[in-house]
Amino acid sequence: MRITFLYLILYLSVLTSYSQTIFVTDAIPASIFTKWTAATSNTYEGVYHFGVSEAESDFALVVSDGIMTAQIRSGEWTTKPERWQTEYQTLTSVRIIGNKFYSKETEGDFVTFLNEGKKVYGLRVRKPWSVSLEKGQLEVGARIEPLTDYYAGKYPQASYQVLKPAELTQYSKAQLALMRNEVFARYGYAFSKNEKLRLYFRKQEWYQAEKVSLDLILTPIEKKNLLTIQAAEAQAALPK
Repeated sequence: MRITFLYLILYLSVLTSYSQTIFVTDAIPASIFTKWTAATSNTYEGVYHFGVSEAESDFALVVSDGIMTAQIRSGEWTTKPERWQTEYQTLTSVRIIGNKFYSKETEGDFVTFLNEGKKVYGLRVRKPWSVSLEKGQLEVGARIEPLTDYYAGKYPQASYQVLKPAELTQYSKAQLALMRNEVFARYGYAFSKNEKLRLYFRKQEWYQAEKVSLDLILTPIEKKNLLTIQAAEAQAALPK
């Protein structure tokens, strides 16, 4: 469950060597931030929350088997029909060096800070996407939940963990097919040509059909897993 105070956003002005930090609307000293240095990149995994209300977004950072992925999930309210429409942006050339985060789209560093006496782990980014900032400002998002709680479905690991062929032998062909299609369903794929899957996912409370281009938003880990699952499905179909 998300903690309410984490929905707040922080603005960090760097115009005078981090001399001033704006927390919501109050100026606070930049010394509130501490460098967060972890022994391994996996420690930084998780979901970071940025922004508030309609400007809020989640930043999912995954590190598995040497592959790093980062994806922004945001959205907007539409009127025809009236509903929240989810949007995804998968970052490219993602890497972590020390406590620094890099990608083609944005970069930043991992920090900790105190909020209402509680230690918070966060990602401080340049080129923020959730709000419009003045030149030279940064935004900080707070880590709110692990990846295991972020991805929906029976087989969420297909989106955040590189799967090995050996571990898939425990599943039937039908289970593997569901695992593979759940990856698509998490993005709202409509399954217009498969009535059985369409009806199944419509019954899932987390599912919402969207107009999506999967080639653009699937992460490298998901793409790799889809091939691994397909191979396992073919193997499961062979006579024993």
